[in-house]
Amino acid sequence: MPNTFSRLRANGLESPLGVDSSSVRLSWIADGSLRPDDQIIVELESPDSAPAANRHVLTADARSIVVPRPAARLVRWRVGVERAGGVDWGDERGFTTAPDLESSGAQWIAHPDVADARADGDDRTVWFALAVDAHPSDTRALLHLAAPGVVEVRVDGRLLGDGLLGPGYSDLSTETSAATHDLGPLAPGPHTVTIEMASGPYWISDDPGRYRKFAAQHQAPRLLAMVEQFGASTRVTTTAPGRTRTGRGATIAAHWYGGEDFDAAVPEPWQQGPGDVAAAVAADGASTRIWWPEHPPLAVVETRQEMSSWDGVRGRVVDFGVNVAGVPEIRWQPGAQDRVVEMHPAELIGADGVDQDSTGTPIFDSVRIPAGHGGSWSPRFGYHGFRYVELRGRSEGMEVEARVIRAANARAGAFTSGDPFLQRLHEVIDRAVQGNMHSVFTDCPHREKLGWLEQLHFCFDAIARGYDVEAHLRDMLHHANTAQLPSGAIPNTVPEFVDFSGHPYLGDDDAFRFDVNWGGVIVHLPLAHFREYGDRRVLEDNLEAMQSYVAYLGSRQVAGLIDFGLGDWIAIDASAPRELVASHGYLRVLESAEVIAGIVGKPAWASELRAQAGVVLRALRRYETPGPDASQTELVILADVAERRGESAAADAFFASLLARLEADGGAFTVGEVTFALLVEMLHRRGHAELVHRTISRTDVPGYGMQLARGVTALAETWSAERLAVGEGSNNHFMLGMIDRWLQSDVAGLRQSPGSIAWRSAVIAPTFLSSVPSAASVYHSPRGTYRVAWRREERRVRVEIEVPADGQARVVIPGVAPHDVGPGVHVYTAADVEVAAEVGAHG
Repeated sequence: MPNTFSRLRANGLESPLGVDSSSVRLSWIADGSLRPDDQIIVELESPDSAPAANRHVLTADARSIVVPRPAARLVRWRVGVERAGGVDWGDERGFTTAPDLESSGAQWIAHPDVADARADGDDRTVWFALAVDAHPSDTRALLHLAAPGVVEVRVDGRLLGDGLLGPGYSDLSTETSAATHDLGPLAPGPHTVTIEMASGPYWISDDPGRYRKFAAQHQAPRLLAMVEQFGASTRVTTTAPGRTRTGRGATIAAHWYGGEDFDAAVPEPWQQGPGDVAAAVAADGASTRIWWPEHPPLAVVETRQEMSSWDGVRGRVVDFGVNVAGVPEIRWQPGAQDRVVEMHPAELIGADGVDQDSTGTPIFDSVRIPAGHGGSWSPRFGYHGFRYVELRGRSEGMEVEARVIRAANARAGAFTSGDPFLQRLHEVIDRAVQGNMHSVFTDCPHREKLGWLEQLHFCFDAIARGYDVEAHLRDMLHHANTAQLPSGAIPNTVPEFVDFSGHPYLGDDDAFRFDVNWGGVIVHLPLAHFREYGDRRVLEDNLEAMQSYVAYLGSRQVAGLIDFGLGDWIAIDASAPRELVASHGYLRVLESAEVIAGIVGKPAWASELRAQAGVVLRALRRYETPGPDASQTELVILADVAERRGESAAADAFFASLLARLEADGGAFTVGEVTFALLVEMLHRRGHAELVHRTISRTDVPGYGMQLARGVTALAETWSAERLAVGEGSNNHFMLGMIDRWLQSDVAGLRQSPGSIAWRSAVIAPTFLSSVPSAASVYHSPRGTYRVAWRREERRVRVEIEVPADGQARVVIPGVAPHDVGPGVHVYTAADVEVAAEVGAHG
């Protein structure tokens, strides 16, 4: 029979390695052939357990189950349907669980040179080697490791392709990240597993010759590791002082921000002789706890070739055509003399060559090539954001390409349009999301590489509609929990590598460290995650942190209002009172928390939250008589507050004032990232979609149109994409990607229904913008693939809708009575009107 079940996931991933959560959520999609009286069977199997002992019987409408994490290391599982006394099974999937490394017999080790600390200027990599013997009966080998830094794993010199730049960010002082690497079935005989390591962000030297965001001396390189081999027997090889071999790598310097130096004349770890090898020494590991991230490994997802090149003043400049995050790779032929070649990455170019003003400077990688040596090299322990690379030194005859690196989150959807502007806009947003999708979601892939939080909820749709980030976003919530202060406050960046206190803004010394629209992610993101994926654990696991954060905000309020933070960040008109912006953010946190309290069964807390939201709503009345020069930020907040009070007449009046303000501002948006999505949603819902399209397309005022007119290939940090002071104005930032929700949900017209969880149902409500010939959105949701595509055809509009076998949709198309449809493909022909009269409710 056809496979009834597909998209099997364990904790949101197809075959995760190193699962450390106390429970595992298994989920799947059904193909629609199930009958109401069918029973779904979920079966887990491991080498040391009988399947029947781990069999779960569920009703036909079940699409997930949460089970305790199995004790076995290797777990297989499958889903079937019981019929006529038997079970029709679908495909199998597997996952591995994380070991307790500290109880495994493995010991923390270090290289004697850097056992306790790095000497000034010593940024050279260290390596450790584990010798293992594979037996003919072996079926699998796993490497488990914890390391504060960036590791590269090789077996007999062969690089493992996934797990680049791992194991990933953690708190610099209190945590050490861990990861499991699948070594595969090894051929019978001896093998060497080499783990080479750089310090990453955990130890950043104060090198005046290289750019750094901050200096750090938190954890020197050390390793805790074990190799498990499975076959006729299970065998374990662990790190141990005196027994594990160690040495120094050919990467002479590895700086997380500033770049790497590689000496091709130095033997690689697997090539070194006895004179280059030492015995590892014991290292202290008791000061940190081990944490197992859930995000998928980082990998090379694309290789870009040179688009053009030219000779600059300092060297040859290569253009790869678009702004990416990753590393350049060079290849060379043997030469007659020793030479050193430097690669300087940049987003921008100037008259003389590359311009690193937006990324931090100097950033460069170098390779020393001995005479007669041919080969290739790319940085292995860091990454950059760049479009251009300038080759300095004797680079004649060299070839260079760009290797694009990001977390290997699977593609989840796409937006396309026959309108070139809308298509390019989505592409630059998507490229910026990719450029900052590393072990954490960063602001930029060069200057800061920090996990600024506000973008996770403001730009949730830009992330989640493009990529399956169910597991990855749980990591971000872990970091927010870990960074939470005893007061309940959550810093604006997590992990908190930099304490941004003492940088005054709008009279607040801590504005860059604490803001409700950043820290509020601890409430907004779990709710958005639950609605998108249906994993209730994300609410329960973060509940204590939410309650602490809400209490912290309560301690900061005065008469119902709060006044701290960044206001409507990067607003063109920044005149809106910060107290109004912050207090509106406080209100939104309270309302999201109240929804969560209802879901998790906390009625008393929900009542408290509802009462406090009422206090805030009443307190905000002090702003309900705005002056004649009130900004767009101020007016859109006041209109929203009036709607939340149920005061429609007041809301209409504020909205009319907002339209007048827009006209007085020359028809240009002047809001910042905090209120932009609210402004667009309100304009669209109230029938002004054409105004949104016209305004965002303008090239003569700061906004998306100006960005694209200035040639950005990934979304920029500022509305105008202008060149700012040195160290500002990144050209690879997705924090302004809020507009992608409008493209997907309103222009193409595909969004989840209000009240639906995990896309049980959708709303199809396209907007036929007058100058747009077509638009489409596809989303591989937790219930299957939804798709809507519309295009103009001879004064009519053809709309094609696809609903998955496990879903349903409400169709709201101009000229067609709103109605519900079930699975399948549905085609409509509608009158060609400029804008849909009914846009439906927003989820």
